[in-house]
Amino acid sequence: MILIIKKNTQMLDFEKLLPDLKKLSSDASAAIMTIYDSEFSFENKADGSPLTLADETSNNILTEGLKRITPDIQVISEETFKSNIIYEDNYWLIDPLDGTKEFINRNGDFSVNISFISKRQSIFGIVQRPIDKKIWTSLGNFSPEKNDKTTGPLRIVMSRSHKREEDTKFLQFLEDHQIDFELVEKGSSLKICALCDGEADIYPRFGPTSEWDIAAADAVLSFYGGSIFSLENFERLNYSKKNILNPPFIAYSNETIRQAYSQKVEEYAKKLL
Repeated sequence: MILIIKKNTQMLDFEKLLPDLKKLSSDASAAIMTIYDSEFSFENKADGSPLTLADETSNNILTEGLKRITPDIQVISEETFKSNIIYEDNYWLIDPLDGTKEFINRNGDFSVNISFISKRQSIFGIVQRPIDKKIWTSLGNFSPEKNDKTTGPLRIVMSRSHKREEDTKFLQFLEDHQIDFELVEKGSSLKICALCDGEADIYPRFGPTSEWDIAAADAVLSFYGGSIFSLENFERLNYSKKNILNPPFIAYSNETIRQAYSQKVEEYAKKLL
């Protein structure tokens, strides 16, 4: 596939749009919970991932709402993405229901994700957890210093439903290097939100994810003082790629944690990935 990026210089006033965007996220979350509290079925998409009525309903609410709020801005969604997409410079990237497996398992670890991509970077994001309506955004009055944990064991958040051999090897690598750690398990983009909330320090992801899985949380984490780096080139993640899949990556809750552990993480990545 040839990557084509179409010029669109329109930028948005996110502070002005935030109330409408939060309402849109809440409307999608409410629709998801209506289905969550009922009897529902699911089918598997071509890539083997599950699809429910909640995914489709949330997608319709978000897509139609974003087109109403910002009619001239491209909207790209997990549920409607096509491999021959022509990216514009600026566009909405959404995951209407991240963590469909968690939704099916009824454990609450699923989320609604709205992000805005500009020149291949995620510059704005909203993540909402429908189960309790909590919202994380990349705007507000948060002080990054409040998330600057420096003591205690390294708290590592990993996937609740997508464990891989590389995860086990990474934990063994830390043990071999006498790094004390605690394991936290969560689903969906809420793993990154755990870094924002100070519940975890790093999130290593060795298995496949797509850009829409983490774009919103990436912007939120940056606002909270954290960062996400590729484990292939050790640079910040880019979006609008020819391949919609992310490389293996590592997310840090804050700069202090990154400086303390990035060398060991990169050593593991270079040896074992």
